[in-house]
Amino acid sequence: MKEHHQVKNRRLKKQNRSSDTEEVKRLENLVNRLDEITTKSRMKDMAYHFTKPSEVIKTNLIAGVARGVGLTVGTGLFLAILLFILSQFETMPIIGEYIGDLLNVVEDERE
Repeated sequence: MKEHHQVKNRRLKKQNRSSDTEEVKRLENLVNRLDEITTKSRMKDMAYHFTKPSEVIKTNLIAGVARGVGLTVGTGLFLAILLFILSQFETMPIIGEYIGDLLNVVEDERE
């Protein structure tokens, strides 16, 4: 009976090892495919940059303008909200005077 269990245990160990090696091989194949895909895409990107410099310049110019406009609009909105919040504190007794002066300076600079 004991020998039967030992033989059964050995068979199970061999089966586990074979399934582990199959899983490792599958994982290696997946990693190799991912490596191929990323390498090919890099080559495609490099070829695009070297063959069409005018397209690259156009793309970068548009991206730079979009960033600049976005930054300007975002800063304007942020400052408008900040000044609105500060104007709500103008009626407070202690810091209201300082905020009122600050808002007056901002209004004078706008004109």
